[in-house]
Amino acid sequence: MIAPAHYAIGAASALLVQNYLPTESSQGTRMAWALGIAIASHIAVDAIPHSEHFLKGWQLALELIVETIVMLAILVGASRSPFVTKIILVGMVGVAIPDGLGMLSYCVNWPTLSWVDDKMHWPHGKLNLFYANLSLQLVITVLCSIYVRIKSA
Repeated sequence: MIAPAHYAIGAASALLVQNYLPTESSQGTRMAWALGIAIASHIAVDAIPHSEHFLKGWQLALELIVETIVMLAILVGASRSPFVTKIILVGMVGVAIPDGLGMLSYCVNWPTLSWVDDKMHWPHGKLNLFYANLSLQLVITVLCSIYVRIKSA
């Protein structure tokens, strides 16, 4: 999946899980659930066959930086609560962890890190329900972004 789709899904998942936690849950518990569900959402949506980034090297790095800045503005921009902002940010960071580990693994060539990356991506593209082309990923990004903005306003 493209980074904006992951960011939007991660932030939306992190906010959505809050509805199912006991009211008396501590902020730490809420953050932990947000992080866990964001990582899980990355693994789950990557199981759907999808188109990927076609850029490589420094062009991909530049694209990811721009996408991250844009998605930060879109997802965090409407938040009026510092705690909700933290939940959104934890969702965005959590959803980036699997691919971040993959990039780090590629750069440092550490076998243990490669093993963790392989385990996090084992279902990649194996859930053949439909194909998520770039257009569908953009629709998903917009819908999840709308949800995040509504929930955080």
